Amino acid sequence: MLPLSLIAALSLASCAPKYTQATARPVTDLNCAEIKDELGKLASIRAEAESKKGVSKENVLFALFFWPGIVFNEVDNRDVITKVDTRTAELVKAQSAKSCPAN
Repeated sequence: MLPLSLIAALSLASCAPKYTQATARPVTDLNCAEIKDELGKLASIRAEAESKKGVSKENVLFALFFWPGIVFNEVDNRDVITKVDTRTAELVKAQSAKSCPAN
């Protein structure tokens, strides 16, 4: 029972950061301050996903206890990074179109 509990705990603690575009507000509805705030949040999510790729503590733990978890972790992280990059590009384009200051 202890090994199963350990695997479950590791799986929950080692997941890729969550990001879904389904709940994001349309870019056209955001003002300059909201765009800047969301860009900061996206940068943080991307950095977290990048830190959990490759030879990370999460993947090392998966290698030790549940090796297929490495594949799922890598795919999840790549998916999050792709979604974040897509949303970031949309926000940067909107920021330029609305003549928002870059900083």
